[in-house]
Amino acid sequence: MIKAFFLFSLLLISQVACKGIRQKLDTDIEGFQAWQQNIEIRAYPNAFSREPQARLIELEGLAGEVLSAQVVVKSPSGITGLSGKLSALSGPGGEVIPAEASSVRYGAWLPVDETRMLTPDPLLEVASIDVPANMAKPVWLTIKIPREAAPGNYAGKLELSATSGERANFEMKLEVLPARLPEPRDWKFYINIWQDPSGVAGVHEVEHWSDKHWMLLEKYAGNFVAHGMDVITTSIVYDPWGSQSGYPFETMVEWKYPGEYAKGRAERFEWDFSVFDRYVALMMDAGMTEKIDCFSLVEGPWININADIRYLDTQSGTYRTLNLTLGDSVWQEVWAAFLPVFRNHLEKKGWFEKAFLAFDEKPRKEMRVIYDFLIATAPDFKISIAGGYPGDERKWSDEVILHYGELDTEEGLAAHKWLIEKMRSEGRYISFYTACTPHYPNVFLFSQLRESRLLPWLALKWNLSGYLRWAVSAFPADVWNQPNYKWHSGDMYFVYPGEDGPLDGMRWELFRQGVQDCEALRIARQMCEKAGRNDLLVRLSQAVTQATTL
Repeated sequence: MIKAFFLFSLLLISQVACKGIRQKLDTDIEGFQAWQQNIEIRAYPNAFSREPQARLIELEGLAGEVLSAQVVVKSPSGITGLSGKLSALSGPGGEVIPAEASSVRYGAWLPVDETRMLTPDPLLEVASIDVPANMAKPVWLTIKIPREAAPGNYAGKLELSATSGERANFEMKLEVLPARLPEPRDWKFYINIWQDPSGVAGVHEVEHWSDKHWMLLEKYAGNFVAHGMDVITTSIVYDPWGSQSGYPFETMVEWKYPGEYAKGRAERFEWDFSVFDRYVALMMDAGMTEKIDCFSLVEGPWININADIRYLDTQSGTYRTLNLTLGDSVWQEVWAAFLPVFRNHLEKKGWFEKAFLAFDEKPRKEMRVIYDFLIATAPDFKISIAGGYPGDERKWSDEVILHYGELDTEEGLAAHKWLIEKMRSEGRYISFYTACTPHYPNVFLFSQLRESRLLPWLALKWNLSGYLRWAVSAFPADVWNQPNYKWHSGDMYFVYPGEDGPLDGMRWELFRQGVQDCEALRIARQMCEKAGRNDLLVRLSQAVTQATTL
């Protein structure tokens, strides 16, 4: 009897549950919908809106600022040939921001293993796009406010239309604030995100240093500078990271030696700097002029002490590998021969003051070997260390990048306060980075978009020069279908390979927005100081504290 009652109860429960599943959800759609959505929130394929008729887009920014907005479309029957068009924006006194200052792009989905979700991030530059039935598609709007734009209120519209008949109009309102943002190359916020020209060659399937490769690199350089990047990443040996991205990082300096290397005969080495020179010049012409990172006297990262050097045997015309260990006698004689020649070359090009010997996450023991050697043989070379030993009274690094985990607690920040103050007072670079950790905040494909915008604000909070990340263009073999390699999805890149150049990602646009926020705060502080408004300075500091309280 009890068993029968139990089975009957289960049947009733299951019927109630099934009835609940059959109930219509408030978010079900009966027709085409289009709504505005905050750019800090991803529009996943199952996105919905409680206000599907919300058709007002409101933005504000400084003259010269690049702003983003997002609308989302969805239809139960699918959409064919969707396209968007932004009008000119009419402002005060007949002022106009032309339609050419704006663009419309469309979010593409990537399969993200960590969440098992199709995730929008790449921004496709196409004339139109199809949207599958019952799947939400983000439409990304970008407006570059002209630097000469007069302050005031501007208005225009966004028109969405599709060959399948769907249409929607959005009202656009933009307030241009009474201040002007400098060109990205003149931003004060320091951005050191490592480039990977080998990643570009691989994903576009072109030969290294071919005409096609250089054409692509020029377009990538323009994208990087438009997002505020300051530092040129170069390689002075073959594969300085030991193929950690799944492929070797090509050298920009060709090492040459007649035959097999003979110990004690390092003076017979010759070096071809032609690729190095062209790459640096290309990046500088694009506007990336702050500094040059040169990797590396030892393979990175961490306690790895491998320091092999590949060189061209000029007698046989084949490549050989000179097996070296950090600090051994041959390592010392080879680098003692190279560095004076390299310095002389840099000085002739006018680049020596910008050039840094760069190292990736090298601990105290390994870095002391390097400091000892450089003090004895090349004391004037500057050093950049990301996530490793910063030096001591014998020789300090000229750039120190601390890991987020060293600063995210009161104890950690207090322990590094003296180093931050020292580096800042001496005009050296000190910034922070995120990598495989932390999980939050970071710039993975499963991260919230607002995290990309938040990271620059943390540099303000901690009084740092800026932010570093290890790669902007290191691509896994099939980035569109498997966006991770060894690390979390999105860890290796901010941009995507387009047909003939880079495509922005949403994370990349949000990161730029965060940097622009920092520049706007800097300008606001200058205006307050000039006006003697200490009360407003206090409120600006409070805003930074509030925005970065995690």
